[in-house]
Amino acid sequence: MIRIDKPKTAPQKLTTDGETKSKSHINDYKKASGDYQSGTKTFSFSNKIYGHKSVKEALIRAQHKKCCFCERLVGDDGDVEHFRPKSAYIQKKGEKLNRPGYYWLAYEWDNLYLSCSACNQRQKRNLFPLVDPTTRAHSHTDDINLEDPLFVNPGIDEPSQHIDFRGEVPYPINGSIKGKPTIESLNLNRSILNEARLKHLQVLKNLHKFIKVSTGSQNQELQNLAVDAQQTLMDAISDRGEFAAATRAALKDEFQFVPE
Repeated sequence: MIRIDKPKTAPQKLTTDGETKSKSHINDYKKASGDYQSGTKTFSFSNKIYGHKSVKEALIRAQHKKCCFCERLVGDDGDVEHFRPKSAYIQKKGEKLNRPGYYWLAYEWDNLYLSCSACNQRQKRNLFPLVDPTTRAHSHTDDINLEDPLFVNPGIDEPSQHIDFRGEVPYPINGSIKGKPTIESLNLNRSILNEARLKHLQVLKNLHKFIKVSTGSQNQELQNLAVDAQQTLMDAISDRGEFAAATRAALKDEFQFVPE
């Protein structure tokens, strides 16, 4: 996971249709708050708004086509993920769904990210734990700034302060209160991810070895290949590189770099 810097200006679809729909949800809640709290009534959210092509494309560009959590390249196949779940929430896995969710944030730009289906649909889902659950915002009248989420928010937090890697395996830095639940709850150390990161790192480490042994060579072709290899490494540790966080951790002691 790396820091994500989205444009401050939200896509127009969210500031027009999204704002109108949000006001509609708020008005519906005001009329029957008890029914929405009990789950008798539920909101009908519009994927045509938060999942609109313009919104998704903006997220794809901001996140360099990668999942906001695991950093796998997903592009158009990614889901538009709500950091604070829109329909319902749970504090921990195994609990019954609590309603309503953060309905007033369903079309908020700051609450949206691009995620792979595995992280979004199979891992995170409605999970949104807080350090202190009593501070949870239950409606649009509550202040979400009083919440302290246990998940690293890549658009607000600096993930590298909470999660690092030993080879292909993520771990919480100094037992980070956010790093540990983010890794465990989102299953960021699942075997398929670790295997993919390992293969990725092995290729890059071999490139790094090639660069070292090629230094000082009088063979022009070898020098040119080394230059290309070094550019590949620079691309891999930039924000656009797949598994950039793991790559930076693996190469930081051997390869001096300045992330973009």
